[in-house]
Amino acid sequence: MAPTRSVDSYLESYELIKRSQSSQSTFQIPRRPVSFKSHNEDDDDDYDSILKSTSKLPPKPLPGRPKYRPFITATLITISTIVPLAILMSCIKYMLPDMRWDGIKLHGTSCDLVNTKNSSRMQSAFQINLRGAAQLTFAEAKLVDLVFDLVVGQGGRLLLGAVSYIVFMDALLRSMEITPVSWKLYASLVFSSNSLIATWHSTKAVFSTKGWRAKTYMIWCALAMVYVLAFPTLIESATGYVSPSSAGFNTNNGTVVTADSDHLLSCFDVFGGELIGLTNHTQAKGPPAHVFDAMEYYSYGYGYHSGKDISPPGIDNTSLFYTLLNHVADPIYNATNSTRPPRYNHTSSSQYLSSPSYTSNITINGEMHFLHDMKPDELWKKAYCLDDTTLDASQLKESPFCFTKSYFVWGFSSIVLYIVLGLQILWTFGMYCVWLDANIFSELVRSGRTIRGPFRAAADLVEAMNETLGNEYCAYSEQEIEKALQRSGDTLKYDSLLREGSDVLHVGLSTDKDARVLMSRKRLYGRKGRKKRMEED
Repeated sequence: MAPTRSVDSYLESYELIKRSQSSQSTFQIPRRPVSFKSHNEDDDDDYDSILKSTSKLPPKPLPGRPKYRPFITATLITISTIVPLAILMSCIKYMLPDMRWDGIKLHGTSCDLVNTKNSSRMQSAFQINLRGAAQLTFAEAKLVDLVFDLVVGQGGRLLLGAVSYIVFMDALLRSMEITPVSWKLYASLVFSSNSLIATWHSTKAVFSTKGWRAKTYMIWCALAMVYVLAFPTLIESATGYVSPSSAGFNTNNGTVVTADSDHLLSCFDVFGGELIGLTNHTQAKGPPAHVFDAMEYYSYGYGYHSGKDISPPGIDNTSLFYTLLNHVADPIYNATNSTRPPRYNHTSSSQYLSSPSYTSNITINGEMHFLHDMKPDELWKKAYCLDDTTLDASQLKESPFCFTKSYFVWGFSSIVLYIVLGLQILWTFGMYCVWLDANIFSELVRSGRTIRGPFRAAADLVEAMNETLGNEYCAYSEQEIEKALQRSGDTLKYDSLLREGSDVLHVGLSTDKDARVLMSRKRLYGRKGRKKRMEED
């Protein structure tokens, strides 16, 4: 235990304090032993009031760090950040409509927001394709984009910067307990964290710092700061507003139709209708083509049917369109006991069987019709119907053009958004790991002696500069001071020294390469004096 003074000795100091204040002379408050308790509680209250009325600070013990609360809090914050982000990554495509499907994929017709056959999915993903808000005027779209970038982009950078500053300072203490760093690195991290200059010095320190732990800290600090600096830019690149376009077509009769028109329907042209109880060229109409495009979603299988019927939205299973869409002919092969539809003889891959013939029956309007050796595409074909006009794919493919909408859509680029969410998860987990390591193994952090603020860091730095440069450098320029510090060895570590002839311990920066930190919560901490290396309690 720290030695204590008698009540008489304490009261003498107390009276001296009051006399010094009454005479308005400069006086440094003597330390108050941790274990001291006056017999008179009024004396204790008077002493505390004197401390609050002066700027002079006496020695004091380190507060220590709560044993479990910081770890529980940090773990809960990390989990509550990573889990929602992971869920958002997996569910966002279901939460936000994909504008690539606003227009229909009419045989490779390319418009701004149409996913086409002649452009890769990667290329189309860089477009603003996840819709956040639609039917906006230009001013409304601009305002939404501006507010989002300001709140999420710039506000997010402030939040990430505040979190990373705490982690960087704890990691810096942990690193400087075992490995020296340069004056510039220390100053840049504590005074301008998450800046280009701090990133540059952290990157340089990767190559100059010794020890895998210190190198790992510097690598992570540099990468994490780059992410914090780039965060607003990444957010801005993930969002935007566009005026969407839709494909338009000139039909043979001079009619212009857009791909997202509700009048352009998916349908079948039953050109052989007389064979199945219908008139030739009967139209079997389905839903609008921009809702369900039979050209894209269905191709004849002839025995390769999945067994699950296709159910277009808004079409019941009694309609002619549904019946034709899900009709499958059963193939009959020139192979004995064949139970599957192979295209070649499985006993010899080089021996191909002859083409199969087809047989099936189809029920239309309650009457069953037998199709002997006839394929479905010999009776009907896929087409588009515009009112009572039947259009085949070639008519819509020959002269496509694009219509620009009169409104704006604000949203996200899917690929950039996924990258940002993934990087945020990695950044959060990495910060948690670095913070955990520093708070478990750092003597200074465990004792509550942190540098999470400019004044504490400035006090440490100025004290080390005075020890290195003396007290006569007020007229020297920045460059001259920097060169003098570099001549001193350009190395800084944290050190704990015991004031000789006293129980007061001092902790601060030192240029001694052999400096080491040994903390004790049984002692008081104060100014430097004639010092000696502290031994473990």
